[in-house]
Amino acid sequence: GFEPQIRKIVAVVPPTRQTLFYTATWPRQVRALAYEFLRNPVQVEVGDVNSLNANKDITQIVHIVDNQQQKQQILNQIFGTLEAGSRVIIFTSTKRMCDQLGMQLMRVIGCGVIHGDKDQRE
Repeated sequence: GFEPQIRKIVAVVPPTRQTLFYTATWPRQVRALAYEFLRNPVQVEVGDVNSLNANKDITQIVHIVDNQQQKQQILNQIFGTLEAGSRVIIFTSTKRMCDQLGMQLMRVIGCGVIHGDKDQRE
């Protein structure tokens, strides 16, 4: 996936550097890459690293839809049944769709948009 980009970056940064490596999963390929580029690494783990179990307090619901109308119906249904203080994460296939959906949702609920083209300040 991202190994070529990491190799390019490492090739141009000074050898004396501080490198932080964050990952939600820790498969063998990612571990090998990390150990290749990190010196005296410290590993901080949260939860059972040998298990990819989701938090039991989180309900995960996946809706697969065929068109924009179905997407809108599902969103209306979901947001119509939420209790106050509920939290929802919506994944989109593109950054542009993320921005568009965020603008739509900001009109009716408080929401934020996160993707790689956003500044950290945002």
